[in-house]
Amino acid sequence: MPVRRRSRTSRRDAKVIRQYFPELGTFEEVVWTGELLGDARAAVPGPSDFRVSGMVRLTASDTRRLRTEYTWQGAPEGPAVLAGIRPYVPGQANWKTSDEFTATVTEGRYAGSFHVDFHKNTLVFDATNPRKKV
Repeated sequence: MPVRRRSRTSRRDAKVIRQYFPELGTFEEVVWTGELLGDARAAVPGPSDFRVSGMVRLTASDTRRLRTEYTWQGAPEGPAVLAGIRPYVPGQANWKTSDEFTATVTEGRYAGSFHVDFHKNTLVFDATNPRKKV
């Protein structure tokens, strides 16, 4: 059975998230957490899969840029994130998603979801095995 090793704390270091998701721009605040996925007892050493979830407070200019550069649809179910991030996800949000934005960020190389509330300048992300770009 796969074992999940969870990060016990949320983190606020923006540098890591900017390396994975430069498309988010120069956000004002971030809180995120991650976990390793898979069998910790694997006989063959190698890279581990990992999942990362977080909440970003966008700048007003980045909110405008994202709203105008991509086509967004309503997402009434809201984002699915790791448990450590749920307390930071705003309630009563008007969530939107964009297949175009997701494809731009992930480049079709990994699974990811990005939910934004333009009125709250908030973006929530969840990705498995994102790749550093910068």
